[in-house]
Amino acid sequence: MTLTDRTRPTGPVAGSPSTPDGPASSSDRRRARAGAYHVVMTVLVVLYILPVLWAVSMSLRTDAHMFEANQLIPHPITFDHYANLFDILPDFGRYVGNTLLIAVLGTAGTLLSSSLAGYALARFSFPGSRALLMVILLTLMVPPQVTLIPQYVIFRNLGWINSPLPIIVPMLFGGALPTFFFRQFFLTLPLELEDAAAIDGAGRWRTFFRVIAPLAGPAYLAMGLLTFVQLWNSFFVNSIYLQDQNQWVLTQALQSLVGRYNSQYGEIMAGVTLVSLPVLVGYLFIQRWVVRGIAFSGMAN
Repeated sequence: MTLTDRTRPTGPVAGSPSTPDGPASSSDRRRARAGAYHVVMTVLVVLYILPVLWAVSMSLRTDAHMFEANQLIPHPITFDHYANLFDILPDFGRYVGNTLLIAVLGTAGTLLSSSLAGYALARFSFPGSRALLMVILLTLMVPPQVTLIPQYVIFRNLGWINSPLPIIVPMLFGGALPTFFFRQFFLTLPLELEDAAAIDGAGRWRTFFRVIAPLAGPAYLAMGLLTFVQLWNSFFVNSIYLQDQNQWVLTQALQSLVGRYNSQYGEIMAGVTLVSLPVLVGYLFIQRWVVRGIAFSGMAN
């Protein structure tokens, strides 16, 4: 036995890499948890993306291979469904224009009215402000189908059926979720900004539009994207009020391709892919600010 062998400790030493409760063991547990977290997140991402990839795949398949389960990567690839889509729906451009009109005006109205209401709830102290906030939040629990018939009767008496007004005008008065979202974001802004603006002689309106609103850019982008996607993909409300084919939006036009006995799945998937592209591209460009806006508002928690 050498001197080194005699002096080397035979049992575990606290804090050494071989100790189960030492720093190395704690680091291993952190790495294991991080690895498990990434595995779970990867599985969830695949589950979310798979239907999108499947829709794109079906839009590129031939009719003979449309429902083959092992054809995620189409073979052979065809673009006939995209060409047929514009032949079947010659007014595709008009449907895009109708959808854009509703989505852009509705989003702009929601952002303006909801941000003003959220700012008032976050900064103004008046009797009943907390009760008003509770009432606004309670409206989130009311299913939209409950108010559908009264709203339809009102809009019919106004002569707004077969026009985008029943969809755009209510958006100009904001919504419960966007108002709460902006209130939470404005609460994170320091009061000293408004005090400094008041010292410079700015009123409430000027303070909001020149100081507060520019700082709330991420919140506007996040809520703007969510509202735009909601209006862009909306089908149920549009089918109630827009019964004239000249007023149809994209979702209604795609729905018309679904028949009782025969559905043109390739053209439908091609249309779904084209309709989804603008939203996906827009999100890729502003995703950083969208995540930041949601995080600052506290809605992520």
